[in-house]
Amino acid sequence: MKTKFFANTTGEFIKAKRSFALWLTILAALFIPAINVVILLERPDMLLVKFEQTPWLTFFRFNWKNVAAVILPMYIILVTNLIVQIEFRNNTWKQVYASPRSFADIFFSKLVVIQMLVPVYILCFDGFVILAGLLVHSLNPSYRLMASSIDWGSLLLISCRVYLGCLAVSVIQYWLSLRFRNFVIPLGLGLGLWITGIVLMDWDKIIYYPYVYSAFMFFIDFDKEPQQLVVLTISSVTALVLSTGIAYYDIKYRPERP
Repeated sequence: MKTKFFANTTGEFIKAKRSFALWLTILAALFIPAINVVILLERPDMLLVKFEQTPWLTFFRFNWKNVAAVILPMYIILVTNLIVQIEFRNNTWKQVYASPRSFADIFFSKLVVIQMLVPVYILCFDGFVILAGLLVHSLNPSYRLMASSIDWGSLLLISCRVYLGCLAVSVIQYWLSLRFRNFVIPLGLGLGLWITGIVLMDWDKIIYYPYVYSAFMFFIDFDKEPQQLVVLTISSVTALVLSTGIAYYDIKYRPERP
């Protein structure tokens, strides 16, 4: 059974590889580091002072702030839609459900692909950030990025926390993409839910809103508020479990599946 699920998941990866999803992952990962290289080289008069104490940590945070709050949620919304639309676009959902596979196999094999693409994006992004830092230092050594060793621990910690914060969103978007055949509807709903979270950021119940967890995982200073890390971790895991259960039950027992 496990071997069959692994084989089916591998097949889903092959489908994803043939779509625009892989190119989207690479281009989205490259976007912010490329822009920040230009910004740092163009405005050293304003930015050099920020890199005096902890150059690599400052550089990581300089790149991750936009990704955690904006780019990563948008990437998840887009790539999830792309993966599900492979079957809609080719009119193959009936063929998929007619194959000798259980519903759980079909549901979770595609979900695993989506969940794996997100860390692939994060790894590519971190790699591009390192390359961007080396490029910035080579063109302007005043940033002193090579004066100290790369802070791998901080980079890993930021990446893992933000990834945990975005897991529930990937499941919710998967559910929306399965429910609506039209590409635009889950895309619009996802963007609307994300924008709503940004607007309601100061709401006292915002901790129950998964679309802002990745931003909170980055922007909250857990050294000063360690209890918030526990709350966010529990909330992220709870949201992941609940959204997965609701999505699975809803799609399995719908009168008309996609």
